[in-house]
Amino acid sequence: MQQGAGRVVGRLPVNPPKQQAGVALLALLTLLTLWGLYLFVGQLNTTQFQMARKQATAAALAEARQALIGRAAADDNRPGSLPCPALDPNGVAPLLAGNHCPAYVGRLPWKTLDVGDLRDDAGEQLWYALAAALRDDNSAQPINFATMPELRLDGTPNVAAIVFSPGVPLANQNGRPGNSVGDYLDGSNNDGDQDFVSGPPSASFNDRVVAITRDHLFRAVNQRILGEVRAHAESAALPKYGLLGYHAFHSAFPWADGGADGIGDSGTTAGQLPHNDLSLSQTARDWLTANDWWPLISYSRVNNCLARIGVLGSTTTMDVQGTSPPCP
Repeated sequence: MQQGAGRVVGRLPVNPPKQQAGVALLALLTLLTLWGLYLFVGQLNTTQFQMARKQATAAALAEARQALIGRAAADDNRPGSLPCPALDPNGVAPLLAGNHCPAYVGRLPWKTLDVGDLRDDAGEQLWYALAAALRDDNSAQPINFATMPELRLDGTPNVAAIVFSPGVPLANQNGRPGNSVGDYLDGSNNDGDQDFVSGPPSASFNDRVVAITRDHLFRAVNQRILGEVRAHAESAALPKYGLLGYHAFHSAFPWADGGADGIGDSGTTAGQLPHNDLSLSQTARDWLTANDWWPLISYSRVNNCLARIGVLGSTTTMDVQGTSPPCP
């Protein structure tokens, strides 16, 4: 028997050339995959950041819009009116100059509205344009649902107010910080007329715009009006004002006014509100009269226990259900 039989003479290569090439290719593919994932995640984070900034601006614009509508509905002497634009960053609506606002385009009066210093994603305060017909002054009366505000946005009329996010300054806006409209608003938004525009961002325009139309504004104001004639807000269990007050004392709702004199006509079930038959707070009666709301309030007596009121020309209606006997 030959010595050394069965031995392996010499040593085989640990990693053949083909196997080494495969490992290197796998490592390269892994590296490229990780790099692609890194770029994708980075791009995703950038997109998410940009979306978050846009959402923050949209939230600020929406809050400003809602605050203006709420202010108009809650006004104590002429619901539907709005404050003058602020003249500086302090956010206080200025006093009128004569019978008009000192300016009808300016900063949002955030302090007057009690909403905090609202800003867009560029850190800029919001701006605001107001239709002169809705200024909070008795010279603007009557202010009601029939009032036609003068502003237009992209050619659409009957705009009561517009809120703007000015964004970062454009190449020709080098006066910030300041109070010049042209250093914040772009294009025809800063030319002093009543026509305003919106549009996609570009090198010459980056305003973001939210409009408050007459219908948007008075949808809330009309509810306030109908609430006043239904029953003035009070804490007493038995109402004494408005239609519910009338029903509480008469166990039935009044007949409708068919003669436009504010007095119910026996047997008339539909017409105008018989406001002179109702007990109303003197303050409410004064501003309802001064702003010509009575001809705009429709009224129908459905039966002894149910009445329906609405604002003519709008979709705002309200049912008034009697609560005293003999109503169920």
